[in-house]
Amino acid sequence: MTIKSSFVALGAMTLLALTFSQTTLAKSDSDNKKPAVKKEKVIKVKVKAGDTLTSIATKYKTNYVRLFNANKGLINPDILEIGDVVRIPGAKEKLPNRHAEFASQVAAASYASTPTNYNYNYSYAPAQNYSYNYSNSGTYTAGSTAGNTYYQGYCTWYAKDKRPDLPNMLGNGGQWTANAARQGFSTGTTPRAGAIVETPGHVAYVERVNADGSYLISEMNGSAGFGNVGTRTYSKSTGATFIYK
Repeated sequence: MTIKSSFVALGAMTLLALTFSQTTLAKSDSDNKKPAVKKEKVIKVKVKAGDTLTSIATKYKTNYVRLFNANKGLINPDILEIGDVVRIPGAKEKLPNRHAEFASQVAAASYASTPTNYNYNYSYAPAQNYSYNYSNSGTYTAGSTAGNTYYQGYCTWYAKDKRPDLPNMLGNGGQWTANAARQGFSTGTTPRAGAIVETPGHVAYVERVNADGSYLISEMNGSAGFGNVGTRTYSKSTGATFIYK
């Protein structure tokens, strides 16, 4: 009787141990399972006339710095062109600080007054409505800069230098036409030689208007880079505005 009772007790203990072990393993497997990561929907915005990084950022509840950081194709946060595609980063997405690098380059750059020869080979896919023909000899000679309070090297500085008749307080590129109109300057949507052309976030100078309605502009801080002057041809249907002489 004693031996039989011992076997019964031993069997019960073994069953209990196995049950505990299985429960522990099941719990361990459950603990090791990682929660499913929900992928954020990728949102891309095609730039239309009048858009800026700030306006797009406001619409999607973010800021223009994060948009610039997330889009390696943007070379300047102040320049957007019709047809560009801007990706909206996720709220928790970690991004490289491209904007800090850009700001550092701008702060460190100085516009050389001594002519320097450059050899630029641009390979740039144009957005719709644009035909690009960049040139930059690095030999741009400033005209009268007396009273030009814009930061040298930016598109606004160059536009003011080409049109010294315009006031300084016209704001950033993208604000000039409206502010000039308020101060009595003639504005419109038809290109004319000698006019300032404004596209979203950018201003440039109209060098000539071609027979087909396209027009050649010169600009600073465009795709030629900060402090450099380049030229390109805009088609007639750019949605741009102009400040006339």
